[in-house]
Amino acid sequence: MKNKNYIEALEEVFKIHYRALCYAANNIVNDYNAAEDIVQDVFVKLIKKQNDIEINSSLKGYLFKSVFNTALNYSERSKRNIVVEDEILELAAGATCDVDEYLEQVELEDRIAQAMNALPPKCRSIFILNRYDDLKYKEIAQHLGISIKTVENQMGKALKRMRYYLRPYILKIASVKSENIP
Repeated sequence: MKNKNYIEALEEVFKIHYRALCYAANNIVNDYNAAEDIVQDVFVKLIKKQNDIEINSSLKGYLFKSVFNTALNYSERSKRNIVVEDEILELAAGATCDVDEYLEQVELEDRIAQAMNALPPKCRSIFILNRYDDLKYKEIAQHLGISIKTVENQMGKALKRMRYYLRPYILKIASVKSENIP
């Protein structure tokens, strides 16, 4: 159970700094709803990791730095998603959707699931935390209580196995992209 005094104090800090933190996050992400989510995420992390967090500066400074970093990460993920969505839309515009394409998509999804299931449990956990939860190696190491080097090694193994399982699809995508280059 969480320390009641800690949570009450955090609620008070939340009330005092919420608007300013949202404003700071909004300056980075240009989306007030996302900015509110970012601020709330920072406070949720403070509650979850209350025993692990060491604040060496002022609490206000720590909050603004955390919001700033979280907003930058959000912004970078959004940019990557836009690039991927644009590539998908470009491919979709030039392709016709038919049964064969649908079946290939289902086959690819099955192959990804097989590749994920073939990973050892620790390796799979690290891969999911990095690729699906967008955690950095350092964050994964802290979360799992292992060294960064272990995370790096496990990610290397995971990526090697994923490339092995998905090689036919990677080659196919590469050939489609090279055909579309003028």
